[in-house]
Amino acid sequence: MPANTSSADSANSSAANTDLQGLELAEHHFGPLLHPTRATRSAWTNYSINRLQTNRKYGSVVSGSLGSEDGSGEDSGEDEYDEYWLLGGIIVFVSQIEKEMNLEDGVLKKCITILSNETVLDDDEPRSTDHMVRIYSPTAPVYIDVHFQFYFRPRCSEVEWFYSLGYKIQRRPSPTAGNALAIKKELNNGCPPDVHTRNGWQTLCWGYYDDSNGNYGKNWRRIECGKVELHEEGVMDVHEALFGEMEKPAETNSVAILAYRRSLVRGIRLLLAAVGVTYNVACTDDERDEGPHDYMLEGLSDKWVGRGIRNACGLRLARDAEEEREGARDRQEEAKGYDEDSEDDDEGDYESHYGF
Repeated sequence: MPANTSSADSANSSAANTDLQGLELAEHHFGPLLHPTRATRSAWTNYSINRLQTNRKYGSVVSGSLGSEDGSGEDSGEDEYDEYWLLGGIIVFVSQIEKEMNLEDGVLKKCITILSNETVLDDDEPRSTDHMVRIYSPTAPVYIDVHFQFYFRPRCSEVEWFYSLGYKIQRRPSPTAGNALAIKKELNNGCPPDVHTRNGWQTLCWGYYDDSNGNYGKNWRRIECGKVELHEEGVMDVHEALFGEMEKPAETNSVAILAYRRSLVRGIRLLLAAVGVTYNVACTDDERDEGPHDYMLEGLSDKWVGRGIRNACGLRLARDAEEEREGARDRQEEAKGYDEDSEDDDEGDYESHYGF
């Protein structure tokens, strides 16, 4: 579908009519910003035009309006409900983070735009989704695109499940509207671990039930595969892009270092919340990991996603090692139930079976 050129022209004229440029332009349209970082005038101007055009093309979370690739905003009743279901989740989960940070309502929500959304619901439960959101930094002339692909189908004797979640930090926005179709072409149409592995994309986490070697039908067992791909450097990049640089306190200051680690965790939780996924990650031994209610990110009982995020942010709880061992044992026990005598010609291939 053609881009909404009238909206793009309107965004350009809106920026020009203010006679403002740089940070003043960004503050005029999107302020108050959160402790804005120093950057060139052109960087802030390009950021502002990109954000104006993208919001007018696709709508925004804070306005509660949703656009489309052609700017018409027209959809069938069922499709519209699916879109607003995602919007509602984003609003709730990002609001929670705003409260934790003692921010005014909408400070973070107004930074989020849904670029694409292909969600299929069954009695208000997501069965599949493939959606892309953009988070404009409230601090710097930067944005982060976040992509979430999820599939869940219970069958008579098995469950088909896979997902992949990744992000891309854009530190030099162009003065043009976002293009969801072009962004999707940057992704790899492969199995879950490979979706976000090229063109600057970074994998956050992925998971699936392995149906290879005949693990389907009457022989099916919950053979879980999955991993959190975060590392400390990537966590720092996300936090810096969203909230600016943060000085690390001395390790001897236990209170300050915990607050520092919580801030890093919160940056990753915001990426999740922006695509409608909530995950409360434990940061102390008396807290518990609480995964999302709507999306299954772990295929068994082990909360390895929460642990992986926590560990990437430099937090290691006393129970983590034992829970990691228990999770490995559970996966081994589940795999033992598989009938190893299945005929070779009955073997499955999860890539063809799930349509990656």
